[in-house]
Amino acid sequence: MFKQIEGLPENVLGVEVSGKLTHEDYVEGMLPLCDEMLEKHKPLKMMLVIAKDFDGMELSAMWDDMSYGIRHWNDLSHIAFVTDEGWIRNMTALFKPFFPGEVNFYRLDEVDQAKDWIGGGRELAA
Repeated sequence: MFKQIEGLPENVLGVEVSGKLTHEDYVEGMLPLCDEMLEKHKPLKMMLVIAKDFDGMELSAMWDDMSYGIRHWNDLSHIAFVTDEGWIRNMTALFKPFFPGEVNFYRLDEVDQAKDWIGGGRELAA
């Protein structure tokens, strides 16, 4: 499931993901939230916190994520990934050279550093 992270600058969409992501999570939660933010802010910055209890995604949710991401590839200027899962970092890092914006990775205990970076665009990642 998705939970919006409050207290970030208005041009930053912060989301925490936990459990197993479903098609309904995207259609009813994440995609409308992204659309609403993109109407107000382009380019948009995003902070994605992947909780310890994240249990993967349904295939249909992966498709939702991929197809939406491709359509809005140039609408994001910064993405901060916050996770302790090495496989998620490695998989996401494969796309980093192709992403037109800035991407940084943080551990869960570095969430405040991620907020600082995404809020100001400073290069703070280790």
